[in-house]
Amino acid sequence: MQATDIAKMNIDEVRRELVLTRSEKARLASRELALVSRMEALLKDPDSTEFLIPEYELIAHAGMTSREAREAVNRSHLVESAPAVAAALAQGLTTTAHIDVIGRGLKQVGAERDSFFSLIPDLAQAATEMTVADFNDLVRNTVKAVRSDDGLSVFEHQRRSTSLRTWTDDDGMLNLRGRFDPVSGAALASSIERRKEQMFHTGEAPTRVDVAPGIEPNEHLAALALISLVTDTPEPSDAKPNPRAEVVVHVDLESLQSGLRTHGVAHTQFGSDLPIETIRRLACEADIIPIVLDGRSVPIDVGRAKRLATSHQRRALESFHRTCAIPDCDVPYHRCQIHHIEYWENGGRTDLDNQVPLCSRHHHAAHEGGWTLSLEPDTRVVTFQPPNGDVSDYRCRRDSRPRSVVAP
Repeated sequence: MQATDIAKMNIDEVRRELVLTRSEKARLASRELALVSRMEALLKDPDSTEFLIPEYELIAHAGMTSREAREAVNRSHLVESAPAVAAALAQGLTTTAHIDVIGRGLKQVGAERDSFFSLIPDLAQAATEMTVADFNDLVRNTVKAVRSDDGLSVFEHQRRSTSLRTWTDDDGMLNLRGRFDPVSGAALASSIERRKEQMFHTGEAPTRVDVAPGIEPNEHLAALALISLVTDTPEPSDAKPNPRAEVVVHVDLESLQSGLRTHGVAHTQFGSDLPIETIRRLACEADIIPIVLDGRSVPIDVGRAKRLATSHQRRALESFHRTCAIPDCDVPYHRCQIHHIEYWENGGRTDLDNQVPLCSRHHHAAHEGGWTLSLEPDTRVVTFQPPNGDVSDYRCRRDSRPRSVVAP
């Protein structure tokens, strides 16, 4: 279809064109990986007089960045050893994003690499049928199912891979980029979240902060909170012991007692998987707080006493929703805002039955976009009605059992 026709497309035609575009991109990616494979063959050919480095060739002649070139070479290695994945990409049935998910799974599986490789044909088929987010969940659960060490070797690798680097852009802005193992990363992130709550969410209404166009407000507040953690240091004479960082871990009781089950839960509040043995170690010196929705000791529902969700409510909501409550939205919980189904301004209560986490885009849709949301408290089924009157019911992602290509 000609580009000039796009302005006349309805939404169904746009969707069809997106599917066609995805298939064409996959076929081009397959050809690109085949070219990488050919360059490596030339590099190893003793009769070839050409000396070449595939990454440099991709940067010079394919317009890639150094990172994109490395990713292309890594994908080429993967598809060479996984013909089923290569075939699916060549037919336009999957995407490079799905291939990258399989690559991450290979890094995480540790000593069980051969067992994981034996499942690649099944994963390749699943990659043609699932969204990247759902496929990522599938691969993660498959990795858990084939690992024999409860993830300890992976966790040790994560600890050795922890790093932080800084650089300055041409506009003078300082950049930080870090990678942290799940425990230290959760401690750092929760400290930032707690300071952000202290700085901006202590009153009855959120503090208004001006941000530049294109900057996500929550990310701006997180940056200010990190600066505060680093710079607001008490004088030595007034110094007090710093409070321990809070690491919230979600684990079901049966897994904690007997080992991770096929459908068990073992992850931090930021979605990182943890080995059961590491969770047991943390539990030896931690406060274990069960999520009890109607418990007497923790005030889960606060009615009109507070406008903003309490820390206890946020923990409870996180046990329900690992992502934005709108189905198929993969924005993680810790990047969402808590939304009152019935607006506070209209008399809505700050109770769990009136709260769901929404990402920034869907939060704007609920307010400025005119969406009307409702929540069935017992099942957490969210119903929303867009302004055009098209009503759809969706079940929260937590109601879907984790899937694995390994039989439980």
